[in-house]
Amino acid sequence: MIFKGLSGFPITPMKADTVDFNTLRHIRDHIDSTGLDSIGVLGSTGSFAYLSSTQRNKVMECWSEVAIPWIAGISATTAKQAIESAKVAEQNGAKGVIANAFSYVPLNTNELAHYFLSIADNSPLPLCVYDNPLTTGQPLEHSLLKTLAKHPNVQATKVFAKPDNFEQHKSLSSLDWQAGYAVDANCCEAIINGGSAWYSTLAGTFPELLVPIMTAIKHKDLDTARKLNQNLAPLYKIMKQYSGYRVMHVIANLRGWHCELPSPLLLPEIVELKTLDCLKEYL
Repeated sequence: MIFKGLSGFPITPMKADTVDFNTLRHIRDHIDSTGLDSIGVLGSTGSFAYLSSTQRNKVMECWSEVAIPWIAGISATTAKQAIESAKVAEQNGAKGVIANAFSYVPLNTNELAHYFLSIADNSPLPLCVYDNPLTTGQPLEHSLLKTLAKHPNVQATKVFAKPDNFEQHKSLSSLDWQAGYAVDANCCEAIINGGSAWYSTLAGTFPELLVPIMTAIKHKDLDTARKLNQNLAPLYKIMKQYSGYRVMHVIANLRGWHCELPSPLLLPEIVELKTLDCLKEYL
């Protein structure tokens, strides 16, 4: 099952609004050797919304060379575009696809169902439904999730983990799929509570920080997992303040992976990152 364990979502490095494939290959080769369970390509952290279809296809071709199983982000404003991306993902060896309700015009419940079910009907790759209301403005109601989970090819969901996610997980895991979580600051406890996957912004740029936490959880060493996770609290705070997307690009530059944000976004100056104990040995 592709939708289990720690999944790191890397950036897609850009310069002058063009994908820098030399830097992308450096990031790819590093991440491929760090013990992740899967890699999430072209997620929100991977700037999918700022790339053309041609650029996305070339990015998937680049990631086709990794040994770690990878998941392709195929979110698009139309079901047709998402299905076309799913076909490219399949051709390049992706083991699954993930999509959110990315739309300029808000979608009603029937339209949301049509979007996700069209993808599931037209791609053999298992689909993870991403409920990302912070970005899309469209929360997926439980009744809709219940409908989607009945499709045999809709095999997982990704939602924002709540700080206390016991009841959240109880509800989502009652459906016939794998319930996984985002928001790094809350995911350690969400996985301890039984979550299937930790979909991580941070692990796509700094897998070294989160792989030991997931390893400790797998070995049921929860005290160690919580201690390691608590060490990252100052970093989680910065990610919340500036957005994980911006912070990952700043950290990538600190690691020597030179990149820009797609215009009109600008890289913030976050001087406190250089002083964090959890990063010192790596920067």
